Amino acid sequence: MKYIADMHTHTVASTHAYSTVTENAAWAAKHGIKYLGMTDHGVAMQDAPDTWHFENLKTLPDYIEGVRVFRGIEANILDSAGAIDISPENESVYYRILEWVNVSMHVQTFRPSTKAEHTKAYLGVLKNPYVDVICHSESIKFDYDFDEVIRACGECGRLIEINECRLERKGTQTDRYLRMLDCCVKYGTGVIVGSDAHFYTHIGAFDLADSLLTDSGFPEELVVNSAEERFLGYIRKREERIK
Repeated sequence: MKYIADMHTHTVASTHAYSTVTENAAWAAKHGIKYLGMTDHGVAMQDAPDTWHFENLKTLPDYIEGVRVFRGIEANILDSAGAIDISPENESVYYRILEWVNVSMHVQTFRPSTKAEHTKAYLGVLKNPYVDVICHSESIKFDYDFDEVIRACGECGRLIEINECRLERKGTQTDRYLRMLDCCVKYGTGVIVGSDAHFYTHIGAFDLADSLLTDSGFPEELVVNSAEERFLGYIRKREERIK
């Protein structure tokens, strides 16, 4: 498949990443990525940027190096109720500025619990209309009911991520991704391929994710970032959802 967006990337604002937003955008422009999510970690992560980083995203232009850069975040799911590290006192500021919200479970910000508690957390976070993508949810540490959560994603028009960075790791359980993809087909739930890039040369490099989707016969019409029309269609629906 050909991909036109990478909506999970990091910059030096997350100090375990090593590129600037301009370096990311310039690489994306050279490699056919028209839409880029600038999604540094939410403030609960150990080396995340301060709240000021997100509040000041409004100073960025919409286009950098010719690429549409979405002001975003990879928010951390904090508990089984589905709370994320955008606190109520900051919501009005954050959500006025943020154009894309990934959510993830990380061991640094959510102590792994039971399958039922993880499922409850994912279902809870989907009640937030600003949330766009459940990211890298294949980890056995955060096992959950694939059917229940992926069906809910489909019903409320949210996306499941296929994470290239996780697929590159030794020990990643590809069979879990295949089960997730089966559920996405079953419920008509869209997926999005993300690099989770922490250095600019990883942006748009989706070889393993693309092979996974192709080899499993996954329908391309459910891959939101493999066609500009589908991606922009999602953006329009998002805008309607948060009105």
